Amino acid sequence: MSTEEADVVSVMLEGRITAETAAPIWQSAIRTLECNPTRPIVVDASRIQHVDNIGLALLFDLIRHERPPGARVEIRGLASKLDSMVRRHDPLEFAEPFAGRPAVGAIEMVGRATARQIVYLRELTGFIGACVHAVFTGRTRRAARLGDVLDVATETGANAVPIVLLVGFLMGVIMAFELGLVARQFGAVIFVVNGVGVAVLRELGALMTAIVVAGRTGAAFAAQIGAQKVNEELDALSTFGLDPVQFLVLPRLLASILVVPMLAALADVVGLLGGALVMTTFDVTFLQFYTQLLGAVTVWDLMFGLIKAAFFGVTIAAVGCHSGLTTGAGATAVGQSATHAVVASIVLVIVIDGFFAVFTS
Repeated sequence: MSTEEADVVSVMLEGRITAETAAPIWQSAIRTLECNPTRPIVVDASRIQHVDNIGLALLFDLIRHERPPGARVEIRGLASKLDSMVRRHDPLEFAEPFAGRPAVGAIEMVGRATARQIVYLRELTGFIGACVHAVFTGRTRRAARLGDVLDVATETGANAVPIVLLVGFLMGVIMAFELGLVARQFGAVIFVVNGVGVAVLRELGALMTAIVVAGRTGAAFAAQIGAQKVNEELDALSTFGLDPVQFLVLPRLLASILVVPMLAALADVVGLLGGALVMTTFDVTFLQFYTQLLGAVTVWDLMFGLIKAAFFGVTIAAVGCHSGLTTGAGATAVGQSATHAVVASIVLVIVIDGFFAVFTS
């Protein structure tokens, strides 16, 4: 509501100004300012009962418009706390409209993303180096107690056995069935055993186990340590002279190095079992499957997969712990750290698997 007295325009604001009620009030106030470009405006805010963020934005908007020296907008009667919030910023900072971010081309976006990933890999490499250095210190052997490692190993490994067995079995079934359909056309069904054996032992057992562990355990590591950081528990550890890397990270790293190869070995066994069951539908008995498998694979194939699984375990634990230690403020940051840990772990696992495939072929 506005009134005119002695060449001064008065605007009365009253009641609750919130996101639900601010729109018509805002439009009326701006219309009053536009209709009186050379006259001073006095805004009486003494009857305002409540304002939210939108209400504060309305009040600030009334004083930020550029007007002649004799036609200023003045707010009177506003509560002291609200008045300090409204006048916290200089209206001249908002006089110019925001031009927006400059357009970024596709090549520049790719370059920036690549630079960010290089920086992240450098940080992660340094973090892993610090963990390795801590392993060989005498203080670490006291900090990373066997009980802590076994507790993490139980959560990481024992509780993950059912899902690993299910995924490993299904991968063996799928591989044998798909290869068998193609091989039957050429009368070479028996050689499906070779493909299933090599694929499961060298690749799929370790890779699928790592993906399951990354989604299940990597996110848990990031969320646990991230929540501790948000709750300032890491600062408390540092205050008591305890290194968070030694106290929290090392047990998880050691447990992952031990557990992931064991899970991969279980996945190998059930994967081969699933392949053998499917091959019975192609008239290949268990004895024939076993005999053909012994001639197709070697101990090195098994060891190769288990060595890769150990590398995968270190990567997953390091990424999860690093994401937790670098968590920002707030509960939302914990979820973001967990999401980042899963995505980064899976990507790095696949990249490492590619390097193994290229340099050991």
